[in-house]
Amino acid sequence: MIKRLFTVMCAVVMCVLCTSCFDEDSSEDKRGDLGKLEALTPYGSTVITGIQLEHQAMWRDDPEIEDIVKEHGFSNTSEYYEFELNEWFEVYIKASTRDTFTSYIVKYDEKKDYKTITEDEIKHSCIDKSLEDKYPDESNYGDMGGMKVESKKGGTTGTYALIFFRFGKPEAMIKFKVVPSTAPSASEVLKELEKQKK
Repeated sequence: MIKRLFTVMCAVVMCVLCTSCFDEDSSEDKRGDLGKLEALTPYGSTVITGIQLEHQAMWRDDPEIEDIVKEHGFSNTSEYYEFELNEWFEVYIKASTRDTFTSYIVKYDEKKDYKTITEDEIKHSCIDKSLEDKYPDESNYGDMGGMKVESKKGGTTGTYALIFFRFGKPEAMIKFKVVPSTAPSASEVLKELEKQKK
């Protein structure tokens, strides 16, 4: 009887352990390769050594870049990788070179080989692009400027790629997800302002 009870208890403990492992795996599966820097160069590495993306939406209460860097630093994985449609987000990179970069946002296509894409090709399909040949602003955590997937320019929800070009060649990319906007409407903002006046 004691042996049987012990066997049942062991089975229950194993089930609980397996369930907790499964939950951890599923959260990692949800992220997949979103927010992870991928080298696009022929040598299989990139001069971009770290990246962080920061929410800029006024209606979100997310950490500022100082706090993100303090907590997570810079690596090949951005802490944030999901943004709302029409939401500005800021791009910060660290690089092992003083070269300039131009970055483009395109709808991600798993059939496309981004290692061989030309800058002319990407200009025709991009939703947004940064200033051309921009240095990361070292005085501001390697700031490369703000970008967004805008519905007025044909942007929709889904998976996008932010692709960095250096000397006219693809250097690296990071995939991110665009979800529906939760931005308050103009009428909601007016109502809130009226409430605050009273």
